[in-house]
Amino acid sequence: MDLLIVPVPIFDKDQKVEAYMFRYQDGNEILDTNRGPGRLDGVMMSAPLDMLNTVGIYTFTMGKPIFVPVTNYMLIANLEQQTDQPPEKVIFLLDGTVKTEPEYIAGMKRLKGLGFRFALSKITQVEPYAEVLGLCDFIFFDHRIIDERQQQILRLLIARDYKHLTAIYSHIRTKELFGEVSKAAKGLYEGRFYRTPLTKGSKGVSPLQVNLIDLLNKVRSDDFEFSAVSSTIAKDPALSVALLKLVNSAYFGARNRISSINQAVTMLGQQETRKWITTAVAKLLGSDKPSELTRVSLIRAKFTENLSDLFKMRKEAESLFLTGLFSVLDAILEKPMSEALDLVHVSDKIREALVLEKGEYYPVYEFILLYESAQWKNLSRIMIINSIKASDVYDCYLNALCWYRDILTEK
Repeated sequence: MDLLIVPVPIFDKDQKVEAYMFRYQDGNEILDTNRGPGRLDGVMMSAPLDMLNTVGIYTFTMGKPIFVPVTNYMLIANLEQQTDQPPEKVIFLLDGTVKTEPEYIAGMKRLKGLGFRFALSKITQVEPYAEVLGLCDFIFFDHRIIDERQQQILRLLIARDYKHLTAIYSHIRTKELFGEVSKAAKGLYEGRFYRTPLTKGSKGVSPLQVNLIDLLNKVRSDDFEFSAVSSTIAKDPALSVALLKLVNSAYFGARNRISSINQAVTMLGQQETRKWITTAVAKLLGSDKPSELTRVSLIRAKFTENLSDLFKMRKEAESLFLTGLFSVLDAILEKPMSEALDLVHVSDKIREALVLEKGEYYPVYEFILLYESAQWKNLSRIMIINSIKASDVYDCYLNALCWYRDILTEK
């Protein structure tokens, strides 16, 4: 599928994910949610809705609602027949060029009556959109350009009985800025703030994190000692239970179950133990942080590993996995990246990519950052230079999402 797509999280004031928003590129062209009348091929059909039907909304949002950009023309098409997702999980996103003619309003009312919701972005006036706003549940404001004009729009919305609208403030880049915005403006929030460390200060590492980091370092060697790894796992109840469940479900039935950590590690062997520990530790390391941070860490890890073939770096797949995995370690540990990486003793190549933004691994790391930020033009340039097909990138990313879904729901 020639569809590049990424679900972007939207948070409440406590940094809990309330929904996701699709950003995507269809084919070789960035989707314009309101294309001109001379370009109608396919604009009646929603590629993301079709993809949700194929893959399932849970893979992308873990059950949270999703904002899906739609065109003017889709409002008068059969959008409700294009999705088999529950209506309460789908929020149609329009921008400020939405048509306000009766047929489009009628389309919105029909979809609202079926249980779908609407959001509006990029408006510069209130009056022309009065009827549309009355049918919307959310309104987006780009925090980077919240000026007096947008403040005036906010005041008008409140004064004109649009109190039902939930404001979503987007492109919030730092934790400090998130603190200021969430304190001053009630609503929901979008931006990369959750995956960046505080710009000032550095926190100490908790005893739990020390134990997990110690475990990661113990399995870095190709010939680590089972007893040393077992004793470290035994200090963490969550890791111990997860390991025993894994080994017993994979190798044994109801009888003769393994109950020793050392036996379990020996049964898995060094390679499988290293893989399991790396993933399990990543899930636990940021347990006191927003869950989205762990999600980003693991999806980046698998996505980066998957891209190794496309960048002709298959032999480096395991190291690329670690590059993606540790790419938010600074935010997890609340330390500068160089200090955070000192704790896990990464290779010089990984450090070059994550700290110095150069070296052998950096092109792949840069690629996932561009993808995550939906910088499709820059991404397309890299794909052309490296003869990479959009369909292959889509498969790599979808595989990473499915992998994360599976490890999150494993019993």
